[in-house]
Amino acid sequence: MTDAIIATKGPVTRERHAPTRPMLDVGFDARSAVIFFSILGLTLFFIACNVYVDVTETGVRTTNWLPFLLLGVALFIALEFVNGFHDTANAFLGGRDRTGAHNRPVQRT
Repeated sequence: MTDAIIATKGPVTRERHAPTRPMLDVGFDARSAVIFFSILGLTLFFIACNVYVDVTETGVRTTNWLPFLLLGVALFIALEFVNGFHDTANAFLGGRDRTGAHNRPVQRT
């Protein structure tokens, strides 16, 4: 490997640009909403089709879909429960989270 030395006069400085931040105060446009809900709908349809195929391949005749609905609701509640712990930790501890985003602690008024 070759090392190169650059001769300069004076100190070498590097300009730092302020990081661009996402604009979270503005809503998203209709095109983004259509794309998001289309992907969400296709994902739910894919999950429902695969559950149906898996159940029919077992050979068991399913007369009630309530257990599958309750399982979905239970999984949703569990994920929201865990997410609530993470949100609370970020709110109280502040500092940087795993993504590197800086979160400020909650200020009491």
